[in-house]
Amino acid sequence: MSYIDTRNFDLRQLHSVYSKDISDFVCNLADLKELQRLSNISKNNGVELSKFNSFQFDYSRLDHSFGVAIILENFKVSKEHIVEAMFHEIAEPSFAFSAKYLIDYFKMTDFIAPTIYDKMVESDYLFDKSFNNDFSIKDISNCKNYSLGFADFPKLCAETLEYIMANGYFTKTCDIRELQDLFNSIIILHNEEDKEEFGFTDIYSAKNFFKLSLEIGKKKRSYEAKITKQLISDVLMLMMRREEIGLMDLYNYSDKALIEVGKSCSDKRIQEGWEQVENLDQVYTKFNPTYDSTKYCVKVPEESIYINPLVKTKAGTFRLTDVDEACEKELETYLATDTDLYMYIDYEL
Repeated sequence: MSYIDTRNFDLRQLHSVYSKDISDFVCNLADLKELQRLSNISKNNGVELSKFNSFQFDYSRLDHSFGVAIILENFKVSKEHIVEAMFHEIAEPSFAFSAKYLIDYFKMTDFIAPTIYDKMVESDYLFDKSFNNDFSIKDISNCKNYSLGFADFPKLCAETLEYIMANGYFTKTCDIRELQDLFNSIIILHNEEDKEEFGFTDIYSAKNFFKLSLEIGKKKRSYEAKITKQLISDVLMLMMRREEIGLMDLYNYSDKALIEVGKSCSDKRIQEGWEQVENLDQVYTKFNPTYDSTKYCVKVPEESIYINPLVKTKAGTFRLTDVDEACEKELETYLATDTDLYMYIDYEL
């Protein structure tokens, strides 16, 4: 069954906001075998595995990539950039948060992670297109060079737009009609660097999206989300120490495949670790670490994501916080408030 037919109701609703007429071209891209691993990799790093309510929904990296692609298609960009969008997550490891942690934990300074280009050259489809001079694999693998598609927070590009809107809808922070109103207010503007960037036609819409981004940022940096990601990381660490998996397996297999390895292995600590991840429903915080061996205690840094969108006014194009004092103060408060305490659960790993 094709990807377009496997989407659940909520995902169909969301994608209908991004595009009323999804082309066969994009649908066919989503069915390429090289992208199927992404359908079983969580965009939220496995947080939905727990019983916390931060991100209790399935939202894969393929769902995200497809969403980015149809947003760009809606704004009439070239096919090369649409392909770029569909493949931009292809080199992401399973449990991406954990992969970074494991590289540091094992001091794997010589480890070279596969790049987008490395993964793209394995695609028969892209090889044929490149061979026929339809486009260059080298060009479309440099997605960060396309500002309308990819840019870092707090700028608004198709990639960050999709992430905020998808999590806003799936967490029930806003409904589909509110998302549609926001999307209808989006236009292409030029930012301070004279690069294309998505922005809003009016301050009202810009403020609503700004506030939505803060809400998603708060969920992403919540203690509930962070303890889940860290516990997953440490269970994977045990699996690597017991040689059940290697680091490269995170780049070749899906979340579900790695979990299955852990649950079916003979090591009881690993099996119990995955059970604990799935039963997480309470986390405690402390100013200082606890040395009680029956407690799993960690401290995890997390960036504070947000969007400070461009907005078109009669006087010109500005960042929202430059023209709205209340939003400026709200952003200052958000950035000054962090979840940087130690956190622990009643569990001994």
